[in-house]
Amino acid sequence: MSFDGDLEHLPIVDVIQLLHATGKSGTLTLKSAKGESQLAFVDGFVVSANHVNNSVRIGQIMLDMGLITKEDLDLALKEQRSAGSQRKPIIQTLIEGGGVKTSDAYKGLEALIEMTIVEVLTWTKGTFSLDVNESVVSDDYRYFPEQVKQEIHLNTQNLLMDALRIYDERKRDGTLTPEAMFGTAEPPMPEAPAGAAEISAVDLGLEELDELERRIPQHFAPLAEELPDTPSNRLRDELAGIPVEEQQLLFRYLEQLPQPQEGAFAGTGVVLYATDKVLRECVAAVCGASFLCATDDPSHVDAVLDQALSRQRLPLLLVDAGEPGDGAALLAFSQQRRERHPDLPIVLLASPGDYALFARAFDAGASAFLPRATRKERAGSFIADTIESCRALAGYLEKRSEEPGLALLPRFRSSFLALSEQRDPPEVTFALLQAACGFFKRGVTLVVVRSELIAERAIGASDTGAVTSVKLRIPTGEPDLYQKALEGESYYGDADRAVRETMFSAIGAPASSRILLLPVRSFGRVIAVIYADFGSSAGGDPQLQLLEILSQHAGLIIDNVLYRKRCAQK
Repeated sequence: MSFDGDLEHLPIVDVIQLLHATGKSGTLTLKSAKGESQLAFVDGFVVSANHVNNSVRIGQIMLDMGLITKEDLDLALKEQRSAGSQRKPIIQTLIEGGGVKTSDAYKGLEALIEMTIVEVLTWTKGTFSLDVNESVVSDDYRYFPEQVKQEIHLNTQNLLMDALRIYDERKRDGTLTPEAMFGTAEPPMPEAPAGAAEISAVDLGLEELDELERRIPQHFAPLAEELPDTPSNRLRDELAGIPVEEQQLLFRYLEQLPQPQEGAFAGTGVVLYATDKVLRECVAAVCGASFLCATDDPSHVDAVLDQALSRQRLPLLLVDAGEPGDGAALLAFSQQRRERHPDLPIVLLASPGDYALFARAFDAGASAFLPRATRKERAGSFIADTIESCRALAGYLEKRSEEPGLALLPRFRSSFLALSEQRDPPEVTFALLQAACGFFKRGVTLVVVRSELIAERAIGASDTGAVTSVKLRIPTGEPDLYQKALEGESYYGDADRAVRETMFSAIGAPASSRILLLPVRSFGRVIAVIYADFGSSAGGDPQLQLLEILSQHAGLIIDNVLYRKRCAQK
């Protein structure tokens, strides 16, 4: 059973809450450029931690907090050293030896876990991975409730709240260091007084150093090699048997993938249900910041989907069907997810030759299919197939992000808030013009001045598409579309003669004759009209109802601005 992802996309606080909500047991390993840290879980409760800084030990923490004495700690360490194979964790040794109360052990353990979480909160990049088969961390840190009579189950939510509070306080004060949080730093060495004698080689016992034999010993203990946390090292075992040259092709492709631009795949959170590590690396690289996590535990999938929806992220579930013939069990899984989340897009990653699975997958709730490389049937082209599968996924995500309905609500919300922030009527109407040009290509603000409509600002009227001015004055009073807009009626349809002779003559005729005239009211009368068309494109859905809502909101903003100015003048 696996559960892993990137801390950049799924923060440690969310990960801990997910493991607590699903009641998981195991060791959560956290890796970054700073090193490796661990949190141990039992039934969803955090019961131990391993700080990335090896000097941050539970015994030293309790000593700094005044919970134990130096003599008690030294005695417990001595007992550990003499226990041999029966050695117990230091905190358990202290409890059983009477060196610390169980309640004080809680405090020390909470401090260690909080320090570990606070440290990880400072990591801008890193990975997490839960190993449910591993429940061992450093002997100095581990503490297993089943090894003592009284269980220690720390309140996970309280731990998180305290860690976040400490993080915020220390970030504000600029003291995000373990010593500043709980411990005391070692005092600096006093400077030697002026005129003090220098320490000589004789004092250090090095007077015969030059007479020592100068040769390298033949036998020495090699240093353990610490491999960097890179895709090539993580996939070393997975790609065994594939020529190194082909492996490098895949790694170079993943490294050169362009990072999605800001706003791409906006609001999407990709969850991968799979065990294949190669697929996990590829999906994470292609999805970038949209990738949330990979897991093969259905309870994790449901928890992550629920969390994504609560954070206003639209989840997308990728389901790996595995090698041909292995995906039949996934049909029930997909059907269950569809019943729980009726609007959830489910994309099946399957071998193109797995016809039986394709025939039944739509009935089980799949929304789309994407090709998956299979080493079992096409070992010779596995790397090339994997790269093509990545391209297919990237293309699918890009096309999906362009669907009008996907970004419609975020766009509407952004326009609504932009109008609310304006404090001057011309800026309000310009913000409404920008909103209209989000659906159209060109637009002009027409301000009502006595018996004329005077063009104020335009977007897309020039070849560069920049904001420009348009010299245009349109007389009113004739029974045309302009007059209907002045009477408060929104219009979307073909342009009439008046629009063609005035607006088209000023900014050029669009490819489509469909236009928008959107009136803006203030205190019951129309004060401006927003004109928009599709420019050189054929056009699409103008979302007229949403634009009318924004127009009404703009009118209320202008009313409020003018009312405040009148009050200020009294």
